[in-house]
Amino acid sequence: MDDQASKRIFAKTEAGRAALADRSSAGPPRTALILVNGQDSVQALRAKLGPDADVLIRELHRRGLIELLRPSPQGPAPRPMQAPSVPPIDESGRLEPLKREAIARLGPHFGPDAPIVAEALMAATRAAAYNTALGTIEARLALYLGKAGAAQVLAGLRG
Repeated sequence: MDDQASKRIFAKTEAGRAALADRSSAGPPRTALILVNGQDSVQALRAKLGPDADVLIRELHRRGLIELLRPSPQGPAPRPMQAPSVPPIDESGRLEPLKREAIARLGPHFGPDAPIVAEALMAATRAAAYNTALGTIEARLALYLGKAGAAQVLAGLRG
């Protein structure tokens, strides 16, 4: 491939993603397909795949597993457009009573280590993070109390 071709960027097609999900294929074509990520140029893929890179890329393209993302790139790969990010809503005020109750309920099971066990729970400012942390604590409690016992201890504490 010429110098201009070495700057080309390929991405997996639906067929390529399906081929990876199948997992029955192995060897260099699969490895090359895994490495095609829609960001690395052919030149970067050559560094990762070695001397057979051009042959592997042509074969994947011929089989319809990858597609040319940008035929004549100048500069970095285009980034997908994303909606403007909305600042996360701080739900700390609503979660504070739940956090205090959680620590009170965890105290008999973890003793002085309850605040350590609940560190992620206490740091959460959004309900999703709080609930994730509570789920982790519930799984830890389930080791000692069983699933039903852990669920009973933490009942009503979801944010």
